[in-house]
Amino acid sequence: MRRKIEFSSLGCALTIWFGAVCLAGESTPYQVRFDGVPERGLLRILRAHSETYQLRDRPPPTDGLLLWRARQDLPALRDVLRSAGYYGAQAEVALESSTPRRVVFQIRAGPRYRLGSVALEVPDASLARPPREMGWATGMPARADALLAAERIWLEWVRGRGHPFAAFKRRIYEPDHEKALLRVRLKLDPGPKAYWGELSITGLVRLSESFVRAEVGLEPGAPYDPVCLEEIRTRLVRLGLFSSVSLTHAEQVDESGRLPLVLAIRERRPRTIEAGVHYSTDEGARSRFEWEHRNLEGRAERLRLAADLGERVVAAEGRLALLQFLRPRQRLVLSARAAEEETEAFGSRNARAAAELEREWRQRLWIRSGLAFRLSEVGQFDEEENYVFASVPASMEWNTSRFVLDPRSGFRLFAAAEPFFDLERKNRGFFKSSAAVHRYQPLVRDRSWVFAGRALAGSIVGAASARIPADERFYAGGGGSVRGYAFQSLGPLQDGKPVGGRSVLEVSAEVRAQLHEQFGGVVFLDGGTAYEHPIPDFDEAFRWGAGIGVRYFTPVGPLRADVAFPLQRREGIDKPFQFYLSLGQAF
Repeated sequence: MRRKIEFSSLGCALTIWFGAVCLAGESTPYQVRFDGVPERGLLRILRAHSETYQLRDRPPPTDGLLLWRARQDLPALRDVLRSAGYYGAQAEVALESSTPRRVVFQIRAGPRYRLGSVALEVPDASLARPPREMGWATGMPARADALLAAERIWLEWVRGRGHPFAAFKRRIYEPDHEKALLRVRLKLDPGPKAYWGELSITGLVRLSESFVRAEVGLEPGAPYDPVCLEEIRTRLVRLGLFSSVSLTHAEQVDESGRLPLVLAIRERRPRTIEAGVHYSTDEGARSRFEWEHRNLEGRAERLRLAADLGERVVAAEGRLALLQFLRPRQRLVLSARAAEEETEAFGSRNARAAAELEREWRQRLWIRSGLAFRLSEVGQFDEEENYVFASVPASMEWNTSRFVLDPRSGFRLFAAAEPFFDLERKNRGFFKSSAAVHRYQPLVRDRSWVFAGRALAGSIVGAASARIPADERFYAGGGGSVRGYAFQSLGPLQDGKPVGGRSVLEVSAEVRAQLHEQFGGVVFLDGGTAYEHPIPDFDEAFRWGAGIGVRYFTPVGPLRADVAFPLQRREGIDKPFQFYLSLGQAF
């Protein structure tokens, strides 16, 4: 009986205490204030490392528990301040008896420490570098991120000298509180010098192993270089043959000082079917269909067949690329195209066949040259003429922008030159050249905001305009040129219709923003025109167009919808606006 009464009393007490906790838990959320923070940017970091601040909408039941929660934050807050260079910083907390309750963190940061002496101890003098070259500048703010970045720079530099397992044997950061300085002492253990060992490959199904080994290009016995591993991975991915690529080396060198390599790949299906659509108010609707086989006979032979169907053009083309032709990093490209085009400037039936040799001189830099033949029947202003040309096309492309449909960093530089020789008539040859540069600069770290710029220049010399086929002259205006003006409408005109010029200049600037996972926006400014003479005459009007656009981001690329307005509208020629719809960014 006694036990039963005592149990009931305890249960009652627990019930009363639990009720009090529940009532207290319904109190108004408290406030948190940080006093004495020396930098605006630090306030955000301190809040992120304070559980008291993060849980302010879930208050504990009593003031005592709230103060206990706040005191648990103090070590983390002091660590944040020291990582910013305030090595003598102190932090205290108090609870104000106000309504609502307020937790006040009092920060006494003190002076920001500067970097004092830096002592780097290495067993081999060839692995030593002046501290300033790695980012340790005497007198700089002793921020943890800058100091750790300097450590990484040194380790990467040493590893790039053939020591893959370089690490620090000792790291001492010693603050001098009297002088507000931080002294650094580091001892490096470079580990053994390494050389590339044998390469083993897994995952091959259709592709020839000899082709892959030639593409990798690593010779056993060559000095270890971590940069070349990343270059090889990038090169293999760019082939479009693999769904995954993993290139790793062993965790230690073998008895001969070599690092065996393992390449694990997974092949993609070799065939791809693609389709795309484009619409603009000046060119109308156009669709494109493509079929590609990327590995015809086991050595990445690539065959692409394509067709364009539109209101202004009907075309069919084929392209066969033979990789590693005669030597690695070189390919032979055979191509053919037949088209019928009908634009405001001209009508053309033409066919072109070409053989070109492409050579990769360095990562993402290609040089091309070859021989081409072109037959055409071109009409302009009720006059038609037939042409038979041979040409020697040569071009250079350097592209670091990576993503074709939505580039967000890097650049693309393209230059081309092509002399044309008339095989039927003398004195009707000419020389055509052009150059373009695209630059993509991310404005924020996650690349959701990007500035994109483009510039193009071209010239034709060696013949008067009347001797140059109308479909080889330069034109400006349209969705891939100066938006806001009709396709090919900028430049010399005759009876209100474009004639085409012997030179062209174009510039574009865009600010692109991905505002949501699937939606974004663009504002842009385009300018340009074609000129009658081979050298641009700057007395002629350089016309500008501006506009806005929306982007819908799909797995294959952004769907683009732009509205552009001519800023120098010509009466009877230019419409109030132009609309463009296609897949991928404008450039």
